[in-house]
Amino acid sequence: MDEESQCREHEAMGVDDRPHRQGTTTTTSSSSSSPTASRTGIESHEEQQPLLLLAQASPEPDDTWKPPTSFVYIQLALMSNVFLNGFDGTITAATYATISSEFGAANTASWLTTSYLVTSTAVQPLYGRVSDIFGRRPCFFIATVTFGVGCLGCGVARDVVGLNCMRALTGFGGGGLMTMATIVNSDMIPFRRRGMYQALQNGLWGLGAISGASFGGAIADQVGWRWCFLLQVPISITALIIGFLAVKNQPGGGIQLGQAMGAAVWKRVDFTGAFVLVVAVSVQLVGLSLGGNELPWGSPWVIGSLAGSVILLALFLVVEATTTAIPIIPLRMLRGRLPIATQIANVCAGLSAYGFLFILPLFFQVVLLDSPSTAGARLAIPSLATPIGSLVAGVIMSRWGRLIPLVRLGAGLMVLGNGLVTSLGFKDSAWKYFVYIFPANLGQGVIYPSILFTSLASFEHADHAVSASTVYLIRSLGTVWGVSITSAIVQTTLSVRLPDALGEISDKWRIIDEIRHSVDALWDLPPEIQLKARLVYYDGLRYAFAASTASAVVAVAASFAATATKLRSTH
Repeated sequence: MDEESQCREHEAMGVDDRPHRQGTTTTTSSSSSSPTASRTGIESHEEQQPLLLLAQASPEPDDTWKPPTSFVYIQLALMSNVFLNGFDGTITAATYATISSEFGAANTASWLTTSYLVTSTAVQPLYGRVSDIFGRRPCFFIATVTFGVGCLGCGVARDVVGLNCMRALTGFGGGGLMTMATIVNSDMIPFRRRGMYQALQNGLWGLGAISGASFGGAIADQVGWRWCFLLQVPISITALIIGFLAVKNQPGGGIQLGQAMGAAVWKRVDFTGAFVLVVAVSVQLVGLSLGGNELPWGSPWVIGSLAGSVILLALFLVVEATTTAIPIIPLRMLRGRLPIATQIANVCAGLSAYGFLFILPLFFQVVLLDSPSTAGARLAIPSLATPIGSLVAGVIMSRWGRLIPLVRLGAGLMVLGNGLVTSLGFKDSAWKYFVYIFPANLGQGVIYPSILFTSLASFEHADHAVSASTVYLIRSLGTVWGVSITSAIVQTTLSVRLPDALGEISDKWRIIDEIRHSVDALWDLPPEIQLKARLVYYDGLRYAFAASTASAVVAVAASFAATATKLRSTH
């Protein structure tokens, strides 16, 4: 088959490798401009490229590539971090009630999740550019060490303030665990062979996230909540030791040992853009976390935080468009139909997935009156669909090179799964509570690696680090929005409808406040009042699932808006 015929075949399958030839990418300005970017004008000035030697290129062509001698050890270190990233991101959802009870600070303990998400989301995009400049190895160490120290600090914390500070430190490292795993593998593995490894990585992350949500409550009940954090420390230390021996800097990349760290190097670092982005994301997450929980959505503090974050994000775009340093996120990565559609699907998938994940255990506690540990355990077996979905996506990407169709399939499965859970009745068949969970988890496993690879395939290999970190940043924003929006829907429903539902009972407002802050308060109510409160809660949860379904529908629409041309081949 001649070259033109091969190109036409790839286009028919959703890829086009004509603009790209594996192994020929350099780090000059002209070579790093993607076809998508060139059609939309790129920047008005010449973009400063990462401080990589001109000899750096993508990994060897797949027909000659062989794994390096330490490949297995590198994967062990990276995948351990990936699992911990997923596990730690959801562990507080299962241990929140236990921790807040011990410290007697229900309102402050809500920052267990917020403090982690603020720092992890804010620093995530920085790992891509910083590792381009200073190398993968130091960034891997920074992420692993700060994560492990943060987990240790959480396990020995003596008050809730110290615990929240340690959660913030954990998030600083956690924001780089998944990102650095993707970047290091991109340095080693040819693009067409990377599908299975990326699928394994996303599958392990999904397994970790589900394990945290499913078994965190059981660990807290049986051996104490501190062990939810302390058990992660030995795994983190193991990853650090193996990584110290095996993980190296990218070929020709980063600041080499003994190389002068002069003023010219530091001038290439976009400190202004990094600072503005971190502050913008942090302010937004703080506003989303306060709204509907500790403060009403109409509070000046909440409105000011959200409005301020919008202004700061706009300022960030201005900084990135005018900086003479290496931009944290080149604006060409956010221009054109394909990049925009891909990132819309990305943020909506994150919103739908985490809204579903955090609300589902609450649904079981309210409707079936499960304990937190039992509600979490219900997710264990159905949630194995997430790594299965990642495996399926990896096989299809590696063998047939399907990217856009996989994004559409994953989003469609998420719509189906969220819709099925929304349809569950207050009293329904027992098998539905088990089977209806599968499709959404399967869809998450399919869509996550597919979106990442679509973004990576849209640009040259020299851009893979910042492209991956951008995908993770936008997805993380979606996850925070998912938790905030679904929580706000439930809390608003309780605030509006509980007063009428409970009628004229004594101490009504105290009971309503307790129900809003803890599901455990339902157990102390008389049967008739408990049923009324549960029915209101059930309606709020259904509205939340409907919002999650709507987000998945937007992801489907965005996936069909994405064009399937000008992508590098993955097979």
